[in-house]
Amino acid sequence: MHSLLGVWSLLLASAYTISFYPNQQQSLEEHRGQKAVGHNDLFFPNPSHPIPYKIPFTWDEQEHYHVKHVNGSEDGYYRRSSCPAINTLANRGYLNRSGRNISYDEISQATRVVWNFGDDNILVVLEPTRQNHPGLDRIDLDMLADEKMQYETNCPAAPTRNDREIGDNVNMNMTLFEQLISASTDGVTISLEDAAEHHHRRHNDSKANNPNFRFGNQGAICSFAQYGNMFGVLGRAGKHGLNTLYVEDVKKFYLDDDWPVGYARREMPFYSPEANSYIDRMSRHIGYQIQRPYPPNDKGDIDVEPETALFQIRPKWEFPDKEHLEL
Repeated sequence: MHSLLGVWSLLLASAYTISFYPNQQQSLEEHRGQKAVGHNDLFFPNPSHPIPYKIPFTWDEQEHYHVKHVNGSEDGYYRRSSCPAINTLANRGYLNRSGRNISYDEISQATRVVWNFGDDNILVVLEPTRQNHPGLDRIDLDMLADEKMQYETNCPAAPTRNDREIGDNVNMNMTLFEQLISASTDGVTISLEDAAEHHHRRHNDSKANNPNFRFGNQGAICSFAQYGNMFGVLGRAGKHGLNTLYVEDVKKFYLDDDWPVGYARREMPFYSPEANSYIDRMSRHIGYQIQRPYPPNDKGDIDVEPETALFQIRPKWEFPDKEHLEL
């Protein structure tokens, strides 16, 4: 009896794999986007496609054409955030193009549709915003970087934005952007180590110039995540692996507030465990480990990052010459 049940279960599983998975995967490939509302789509593996990667993103150009606006343009009519990913959604019409009067649900769903950002990562950004703007169901995009959001989701030492205490923390600082691009050691790609070293320079610059500088574990995660999210969402196959970040894609993303040419959307949502793996790799390259959960004084007057990084004092490791290898 048990053997018959086992055979029957095996036959059912085989039929399930043959009939359900290909059809479901075909549906996902046809839509090439987010079908669910309120949560991430699932990735359904099948024998011919067992591992998720990325598929070319398609859109209706008549509806989702690109027009860039910066925060405060047209006599203050247009509102934008300090995040190029969110600005892309407004520039492409997935959010109100004015950047005004947008609900949290609209931001969440647009972020899923275009970037397949994981629900937990979306919550990391939007829940503090909701808590710091009580009673509001809708916001303008620049409120994601207003005074209430300092040291929450708008943090010091951002890759291309000033600290709020220093100047405009919403629109891009071109000098900081050029420093980010110059962090590439090969001129073509940006590795996680390149990003960590650029971040560390930004950290020290911010600490020297921002009189109210503080940098707890939450601040470190906030700053590192702005690099890590690019690897997870924009990265593609290359010399550094499947999530190699290319300089040309970073330029398009930051300069135009738009997705890169040939952008391919993730099949698997970008969840926080993957994001944290990038964050931790960068912090360890500098020489420290981010504490989770945060200690009680994490929002106090502290700085968890050393001014002198491990990569600055540790000899650079290189493969030895073949003739000097001992077998």
